[in-house]
Amino acid sequence: MTTVGLGDFGTCHALSAPARSVQVVSGSVSVALYPDTDCAGAHPWATGSLAQANLPWAMRSYRVVPA
Repeated sequence: MTTVGLGDFGTCHALSAPARSVQVVSGSVSVALYPDTDCAGAHPWATGSLAQANLPWAMRSYRVVPA
């Protein structure tokens, strides 16, 4: 499990290990997850501000965005 800070808007962060699931409990922010490092990849996946899901593929980076 990796815990990420939700206060750093817009900055791309690499995950130390690929993520296969996500849980966001905020109410005001979402997380955009990317299959490649450097927030790259053809199909980013975005959460809602209150979300819990298994991801369709391994994600290697993320960016916090407003909900």
